Amino acid sequence: MSEEPELEEKIRRELFESDKQGHYLRRRSEEYKTLEAVFDRSTLFTLYDMMNRGQFSYLNGVVKAGKEGRVYWGIRGKEDVAVKIFYTVTSNFKRRMPYMAGDPRFRHVRKYGRGLILEWAKKEFANLKQAFEAGVNVPEPFALSKNVIVMQFIGEQGTPAPTLAETRVTRRDYSSVMKNVRLLYQKARLVHADLSEFNVFKFRGKVYLFDFGSAVDLGHPLSGAFFRRDVNNINRFFTKRGIEVTPEGMILKRVGVE
Repeated sequence: MSEEPELEEKIRRELFESDKQGHYLRRRSEEYKTLEAVFDRSTLFTLYDMMNRGQFSYLNGVVKAGKEGRVYWGIRGKEDVAVKIFYTVTSNFKRRMPYMAGDPRFRHVRKYGRGLILEWAKKEFANLKQAFEAGVNVPEPFALSKNVIVMQFIGEQGTPAPTLAETRVTRRDYSSVMKNVRLLYQKARLVHADLSEFNVFKFRGKVYLFDFGSAVDLGHPLSGAFFRRDVNNINRFFTKRGIEVTPEGMILKRVGVE
């Protein structure tokens, strides 16, 4: 009789429990069933390997679920971390190919299969690192392994910070978002390409851009169009909230977008 099912169950228990710290997963049964159904054996072993290498100590519950993956509240020592796990279902990523195919950093990316998902995770990690090193307010990336990224948790006690869409905003918030957008373009040489009020955190008076899987290098043929769309999305949101915004043309001129 194969021992693989027993081994996988042991891994799940260790991922979601910490006997050393005396903490246990505050687990709802549906969350556990989802984990069993969605994350394949390879993902479980990737998580287990990362845990054994100290990249996180254990996982708590889901803090965000989307079409392409889930973000878990992880613990590393006394520090909260976000553990983003991409689903290993290629169909969720096929519509994202335009953000990969034209990026000069990913010229030879696979267009199907598990390889596409691994490239997407690699791209998001690279984008976060590039932005963070340029001084853009983003979650600090800590580790990447296959389809799993470990990064800074923006929030408290397992509760993620609210997005701009979920909180009150001011002219100062608008200025801060646009400052980070300009810094991302001019210093990190990236365009977010999917920016809106739903992927900017507001935490302790600061804004943080996140969800960088779609971000493209300035060498991408559509980088200018993506930048304009990002600016339009942010301007539209703040205008609806009654905040005075800078005209798009002026922003493009300041940043150097033609």
